[in-house]
Amino acid sequence: MPSFDDADVIEGQGTVGLEILEQLGHAPARVITPCGGGGLSAGLAIALPDSEIVIAEPEGWDDMGRSLALGHIVEVPADAPFTSCDALQTRRVANLTFNTLRDAGARGVWASEAEIRAAMRYAFGLGLVVEPGGAVALAAWLAGKLLPIDGDTVIICSGSNVDPVAYAAALGEKA
Repeated sequence: MPSFDDADVIEGQGTVGLEILEQLGHAPARVITPCGGGGLSAGLAIALPDSEIVIAEPEGWDDMGRSLALGHIVEVPADAPFTSCDALQTRRVANLTFNTLRDAGARGVWASEAEIRAAMRYAFGLGLVVEPGGAVALAAWLAGKLLPIDGDTVIICSGSNVDPVAYAAALGEKA
């Protein structure tokens, strides 16, 4: 089963949006979410049609964001830089996820490796262990890549599957 290029997978990941609705009691104005292939973000777009969906990707691996900006799918270049966001290393997004996000008016932002490590430290201060790919949305927000808007903004921090040595290094780095 594909990890993102499947209607059932997208629908299942969209249940995160239903949980947001349940917890807030209303749709947030904006949701910022990590994005690799776009399954989670497409699911959120379907579940939260009245919310602005902003996808966040690691620098150089921002194929969905560039695709949305250009109006057609572009691939990650062969010489893409290193990223610690291994869960988000999708070389080409799927038509299904791209079309869903494009039709929802989603847009993209990216975060650098330094911004991602800073977000992991910030999350740790809140008692959360977040893997690099799961911290990319928080990283973009903390780096000021999105202007505040009226209403609630929800930032998705997902996954704690991080190498302990790499995590310790990220936590020990000077801010």
